Amino acid sequence: MANEVKVFDNLKVKEENGQVLFDAESAAIGIGIITFAKSGKNYVRWSRVNEYLNSATSGRKVGKGDFITEPQFYKLVMKAGSTQAEKFQDWVTSEVLPSIRKTGSYSVQTDPMAILATTFEALKQQEDKQEKLEQRLNKFEADQEIRSWEQAELLQLRRNRVFAVLGGKYSQAYKELSSEVFHAIAKDFKRQFSVPRYNALPRKYFAEAKRFLSLWEPNNLMDLAIRGANQDQTA
Repeated sequence: MANEVKVFDNLKVKEENGQVLFDAESAAIGIGIITFAKSGKNYVRWSRVNEYLNSATSGRKVGKGDFITEPQFYKLVMKAGSTQAEKFQDWVTSEVLPSIRKTGSYSVQTDPMAILATTFEALKQQEDKQEKLEQRLNKFEADQEIRSWEQAELLQLRRNRVFAVLGGKYSQAYKELSSEVFHAIAKDFKRQFSVPRYNALPRKYFAEAKRFLSLWEPNNLMDLAIRGANQDQTA
């Protein structure tokens, strides 16, 4: 049966490189992953098929004319979870596969529990790959530099903190020392997060950076200068 397509009640099957492959379209129809049209013709829901097979992770979508492996077939059955899917699987495992294996060209375990264990192992591997991919994506996102609106939020927090430290925008300390204080808070920020500029901050430190700017305090010498300037204003 090698590479020869055989049809079992509309289900197309072939053997290739020692394994049985199922025509994706006829398998999906048998499982019930279809849309019923008014014309009476059934159309495969390919988006659902690829969702069940995690095609986005593998990078290869399945479509008309493609064949799927035996583990993929069982995966579609389990994901569909319908009575029709279960009956179709029973028919495949009790009639189609034994018929193919009689030729002697395809030899695997026919024990249902062994088949089920193989299928679950394939599912677990797919889930592990998906989890690792999500972890890599999350890390990539966290390591990216902050966005423009996040930088604007940090600069506003810096401005507000400088106003608060100097006693307001119209204080004497602001008139005399605002440039020095803005420079000091920027310098401390870059030293704290080891960045050359605000927009180079990794997004994973964004919340911490907001706390830093909201709680920043000048050093003792600058604090004394600020107090002195504001005391002169009230004197």
